Amino acid sequence: LPHAIGLVSDTVIKEMDAVKTALAWSIDTTTPESLLQWDVNAFIGPLVENSAPTIGHLLHTAAQTRHAKEENKIKSCVTACNIIVAQLAKERSQHALYFAIPFTLFLWMNGASRQTLEALHKCGLCISFSSLTSLLHQLASQSLERASQVARGLHALCWDNINIKTSIFVEQRDSAPAKVQSGTFAILYEINADPDDMRLSSMLARAQRASDLTFEGDVRPTVQQWRSFGCQLRIHVINILLKSSKAFKEFQHSNDPRLTHPERWKMPAGSQTKQYSLRTLTIDESSISGNIAVVNDVYINQLKMTDEDLCHQVFLQLGFGLFHLSMNLIWALLHVHRGSIHQVGSLSYFFSILDRTRLGYEHPDYHTLISTLFQILRGVILNAWKVECGHSSLAAFALSNPSVDKLLQVADKIIRLHASPPESHQKSDPGSKSSILLV
Repeated sequence: LPHAIGLVSDTVIKEMDAVKTALAWSIDTTTPESLLQWDVNAFIGPLVENSAPTIGHLLHTAAQTRHAKEENKIKSCVTACNIIVAQLAKERSQHALYFAIPFTLFLWMNGASRQTLEALHKCGLCISFSSLTSLLHQLASQSLERASQVARGLHALCWDNINIKTSIFVEQRDSAPAKVQSGTFAILYEINADPDDMRLSSMLARAQRASDLTFEGDVRPTVQQWRSFGCQLRIHVINILLKSSKAFKEFQHSNDPRLTHPERWKMPAGSQTKQYSLRTLTIDESSISGNIAVVNDVYINQLKMTDEDLCHQVFLQLGFGLFHLSMNLIWALLHVHRGSIHQVGSLSYFFSILDRTRLGYEHPDYHTLISTLFQILRGVILNAWKVECGHSSLAAFALSNPSVDKLLQVADKIIRLHASPPESHQKSDPGSKSSILLV
């Protein structure tokens, strides 16, 4: 037995030396490109199979019983064994950080504390916190360099305010930083487009030749657009029933293709917009001067653009942020349909039922308001289902096992009677009219 142990030990030493060399990865060689291509099983798996078969066999034997190896088809010990090999390689050499560096970044990104990272560093799974700090500075500089190259071409720049909490304590000492640090966070997006399609001269020439807008030709949706919108609306109404009613949690036709949203403009397979995060600024962007300062800092201080580089930029076209568009839209919706607490169907009426006391301001919190609006919408549509389903309750309707055609038929009826503006000749009570206009 001692002779066999010695032979196995010699084999393990040779195999680990090969693994250690193959898993060489240091902080200096870490780049954003290498992190995007990192895959622990795709790389370490074949490495263990070809260069360390003895170690791999011993770990797999220790990780599972013979019965589990033969019968268990769901649980696999491959990832755990590959990580153990990487952990052992790091113990043999501090340059074998193929697993430790990406894993440390993953934990840090998900909010792991410094104590947690230091403890895992002692276990051979992570790099130290001081090394992580150096790595973050290096990756940030490399990311800015990549963003600087993209900024020389067609791109979009988006930014918004950010608030970072630096303390959980109620009171701060005099020499401590502010409890909340406000600033601005910017992201650069690479745009794949033809510059000739974006020339201002062509747009101006077309504008001069353009005729006046007409309602029939330019404003009114086409038949195809109306059909597409109606189809999407039906799916929304049915999804509210399937996801908000407990009676339909086990609906057997929920995966029917007719209950999925049809694609209006199909994106190419694998299409994905590349984004590049920039440094967070302490500049307040809530004013005109603040927005100008953000643009100057991004292009001049961060992206290192000179006057000559900026002259090559054809124009900087400001656009409206989608978040602010949505925020102003729901504020306008609140302004129009707020009503009074005694007006059945008004937003104030529903706010009192839901006990939303903090929505009485002119510009309430965005997330609270939009969550409440969706809650009201789901309640109104569910009540419409109860009225139009033809049964005493939604539970009875679910027990009848309605077909997909039946759901689509009732959804059309709900849209027509409960989610469309009432016609002038229709007579309805004020509460029902307010609910219909709100939807």
